[in-house]
Amino acid sequence: MTESNKEEVIKFSPIEEAIYDLMLGKIIIVVDDEDRENEGDLIALADKATPEVINFMIREARGLVCTPITEERARELNLRPMVEKNTDFHGTAFTVSVDHASTTTGISAHERSRTIKALIDPEAQANDFRRPGHVFPLIAKKGGVLRRAGHTEAAVDLARMCGSSPAAVICEIIKEDGSMARVPDLVKFSLKHNLKLITIKDLIRYRNEKENLIKREVEIKLPTDAGIFKAIAYTNE
Repeated sequence: MTESNKEEVIKFSPIEEAIYDLMLGKIIIVVDDEDRENEGDLIALADKATPEVINFMIREARGLVCTPITEERARELNLRPMVEKNTDFHGTAFTVSVDHASTTTGISAHERSRTIKALIDPEAQANDFRRPGHVFPLIAKKGGVLRRAGHTEAAVDLARMCGSSPAAVICEIIKEDGSMARVPDLVKFSLKHNLKLITIKDLIRYRNEKENLIKREVEIKLPTDAGIFKAIAYTNE
């Protein structure tokens, strides 16, 4: 079956509907391409990451719960890369794991929720966190899915589209037998739990259609023998 035929059979949700559900505090499923990880992640906004949301991810998705954040936020909290040389196949940018200082073991859904909320608290400082811990921040590349078509970037892009803190909570979906859930499994999962299902490919298309990615950066006037020459520089995100 070709990719186009698959898209005809499997109906993914519109990006707008996924954004709306995220804003309501709901969880969605995001799928990447078959030639990449070919996996689905649960995604929720970091500022909506209640203990109930975390517990659902742990219980139903079974993967590693991570918190995508921006490069700027990682610098503010002195969250350094987990390793000096990243040899992950897709360059997933893990930082050192953390627990908020107010937690005990840090592993419960309630305490992970508290740590995640602290990561987006503008008043939080680097020394408010213990290292290592049970929450795994991931650094999203600037430019989002237009730079790297990963779940980390998709999560932060979606958070921005919702007008929320540019951070999220994600968790890979694993089947009961321990194998990774693929698109047919993810469709069943989405129907069982009434969750919107979108693709990173559609998110890239949505951003390209909706956003003005060309920005005027600087203008310079230069005197020449023929008169004033105006040079304008633009950047393309």
